[in-house]
Amino acid sequence: MRLARRIVAASLLVPALAAFASQGSRTPAQPLQIGTTGVATVTPGLPVPAGAPCVVNLFQNLGVAEMSPSSYVYAPPSGCLGPWSKVILQVGVTESPDGSYEDATNAYIRLGNIPLFEGGLAMARQPTPASWQVERDVTDLAPLLIRAHKGQAGLVPEQTYWYNEMSVDATLSARLLFYPASSRTPASKTPDSVYPVTRNSLITLPHNIVRAYLDVYNARPWWFTCASDQEAYNSELPFFSSLAPGGAQQLGIFAPGQGCAGSSFEEILVRVDGVAAGIAPVFPALSADLNNYFPRTLNAPVQPPQMLNHVPYRVDLTPFAPYLNRTGKHRIELSLPANAYLLVYLDKGSTMVNGFVTVNTLNGERTLPLINDTVRKNGDSGTVRASTRLDHDFDIEGYMMTSRGRVDTSVHQISHFLNTQVFYFDGLQFPEYRHYQEHLWLASQTQQHSRRTRAGVVLQDDVVTASYPLQWFYDMDGYVFVSDEPEAVPSKGSISVEQHRNLDASYLKGGFGTYTSRVRDNFVSSHTRDLRVNQDRSWKSQAAYRFGDSQGSCYQSALTALNGAVSTEAQGVGCTDGQNRLRWHDHPDGSPDSLGWVH
Repeated sequence: MRLARRIVAASLLVPALAAFASQGSRTPAQPLQIGTTGVATVTPGLPVPAGAPCVVNLFQNLGVAEMSPSSYVYAPPSGCLGPWSKVILQVGVTESPDGSYEDATNAYIRLGNIPLFEGGLAMARQPTPASWQVERDVTDLAPLLIRAHKGQAGLVPEQTYWYNEMSVDATLSARLLFYPASSRTPASKTPDSVYPVTRNSLITLPHNIVRAYLDVYNARPWWFTCASDQEAYNSELPFFSSLAPGGAQQLGIFAPGQGCAGSSFEEILVRVDGVAAGIAPVFPALSADLNNYFPRTLNAPVQPPQMLNHVPYRVDLTPFAPYLNRTGKHRIELSLPANAYLLVYLDKGSTMVNGFVTVNTLNGERTLPLINDTVRKNGDSGTVRASTRLDHDFDIEGYMMTSRGRVDTSVHQISHFLNTQVFYFDGLQFPEYRHYQEHLWLASQTQQHSRRTRAGVVLQDDVVTASYPLQWFYDMDGYVFVSDEPEAVPSKGSISVEQHRNLDASYLKGGFGTYTSRVRDNFVSSHTRDLRVNQDRSWKSQAAYRFGDSQGSCYQSALTALNGAVSTEAQGVGCTDGQNRLRWHDHPDGSPDSLGWVH
């Protein structure tokens, strides 16, 4: 039976890593950032319960470099083994000062092979090190944190499209804050087990799973700028050139060719034992470096959404619990490389829960986008207009015979993806490569509606909508450097972007009413640079962040920057009395909300 559709309207600066702020009951606020040229953010810190937390320092001033991970050992907090109302991970990052050519880079922290944190470096390239702090709510990882584990921290290139020439190092610090439960801040109802998932994982699971979720780090750069293989390889137009956008770094004395092919579409298809079980949209992450000659183009100093702290997307796999409960190992596959982990809730009254998946319209649904393009050449110039589209509308339903009776589960997901690109090339004949232009308009929205009932009583009814619109206007002029082999060299670059990360959530838990929340994470930036003399103009950006929920929480922060320095800031605009107010159980960063605090 098809789901009844319920539609819902669609990091702080620190002078040193040792200066982790004390965390009590608070409304997170940022220090004054006007004049900052290093790293400035609008994302909120995470609210916490009242009282002093138990603190576990994972590592302090740990040096990480290139792709060689550093190890650490974790032990649970002595005398503070839970239950906990909330657990917060704080991560401090200090970049190395300006040096040689560097690839844009991601930092990561893993514990027991579970990804605790993933985020990009700001690539500040300043004479003095740039430092910042980010936070993650890791309460749902409580089953991991009750035992000792070995962990790793390291750096990896942010992209896999071009050759990576990393010469990057950074210093990381991390600690966990455990807030003991109290009558006013009760313990969260966390999952019973958590399992690491790579692109192709074989996992042995218990046989009494009643709920299952896959948290996927879904932020990836560059894919939205790529051309299709048909355009790139059959049109004879210079999609691959030193004028194209890309993250390739200098190799030898020649400027690297950039641009990418494949498709301007990405999504992460999840399969369980070979059967399509869910889809995560891919967030179009902006990169610190826009071209080999045009580094740190957009995030100086204000950061785009999810630049420094990637927030995972949650895929509801609960209807597939009957598959996961079968004996033997289970294969969980991701269609793209991504860090992920599986969270499961168990039936405490039974060691075996049987059931069936009764409906799965995703299995067999189209997974390749429709591409319509028009290629025109006119003498020394060429134009390509392309649209890449894929829509989904699928249902997955099933039931389980639990110790408390039959539970019916369903997920209905609808999504719309449309990426419209316009390329323009001038200089197809010698002297080549005078101009490269790519303008694009990306619309990506996914709504996941999950429902569980028992004997006609609603146990859970959640609707989560993620929307990732992006406008991108990239132009690069070039000239020919005449040597033994004439080479195109960028001379003036220009970029203008507008990006949004919109999240709307509605959670209904039987007997407790409906809780709604809303995130609006917005970024607008433009930048032009004369690359011959390294002069900037029209260099400005604005970032704004707003969170609100049905319980009266409100957070607002905005920054503007001119010529690489923060010029204005605002806090609390639109909130009651102009003050930011967050409750201890809020997820103002838009991270997955299991409502474990609702008892």
